[in-house]
Amino acid sequence: MHKFKDYINHLNDYIDKYLSFNYPSNLYDPVKYILQNGGKRVRPLFTLFISDLFSEKIDNALAAAASLEIFHNFTLVHDDIMDNAIIRRGAKTINDKWNNNTAILSGDIMLILSYNLLSKYKDQTYIELSKELNNTAILVFEGQQYDIDFSTQNNVQIDDYFKMIELKTAELIACSFKFGGIVSEASENNIQTLYKIGKNLGIAFQLEDDYLDSFGQSKDFGKKIGGDILEKKKTLLYILSKENLEGEQKELFLNTFNSSEISKEERIDKIKTFYISSGSKKILEDYIKKYHDISINLINDLDLEKNKKSVLKDYCSSLINRVS
Repeated sequence: MHKFKDYINHLNDYIDKYLSFNYPSNLYDPVKYILQNGGKRVRPLFTLFISDLFSEKIDNALAAAASLEIFHNFTLVHDDIMDNAIIRRGAKTINDKWNNNTAILSGDIMLILSYNLLSKYKDQTYIELSKELNNTAILVFEGQQYDIDFSTQNNVQIDDYFKMIELKTAELIACSFKFGGIVSEASENNIQTLYKIGKNLGIAFQLEDDYLDSFGQSKDFGKKIGGDILEKKKTLLYILSKENLEGEQKELFLNTFNSSEISKEERIDKIKTFYISSGSKKILEDYIKKYHDISINLINDLDLEKNKKSVLKDYCSSLINRVS
């Protein structure tokens, strides 16, 4: 996977050159701050990788990849404002380091900057990329609204949760696959298959994030374990536990989940115990495997050489390999 280091280096150089704006500094400094503050670059890497697989070059994919990375970070900036978050990737959020007004405006300019990058493409390619990002953006925003709504709803169902993560997370990963296909002029059949691969992988990716938030290792996950529990997020683990537990156990689970009278560590430990005893942990593991396997099997439908399919399978699996 040595190529991916090269991809990231090329992408970072491209973004740095693109963000050559300096004034007003309170508008552009926060943009540079979040884009230079780590991140896995999952979405743009897929765009570059897919382009490389189909056209054996990435130069023509850099603008599209950068567009997705800037768009993704724009959504994070606005998410942090809505959540009153103070930490992102181990550093202060823009709204905490500066203020909410600065974060709103910097997020806004990031959205425009992401779209502006697509103007580097000509004619039909520009139209297709713009249309895809438009559609994806609408779906991501709808997913974010569902996520916000869940915080005040007491009866979130499994189907509701899957709809939310499909919109908020999976659609943007699916878009990154399609972007790679579009800029490399892949066939329409290949582009539609790439979308399906990305969407199913995106679902598995988000489910794994939910899993790792409770059962991962902090040093590997990059976040403190138990954050979703402390924030009382209605993840699939919560929904499954609420559905599977009965009687006194269900009442104790809900009381513990909503309690503010016990320590953070105790609440995390007790809720994790419920996640295990209710069978929710195992069910979530099975869901992750299901969507991972669907995405891997869909790769077989691509019109690509066998060795390229194998490399794509390996990379997709490497993203969903921390649950065992």
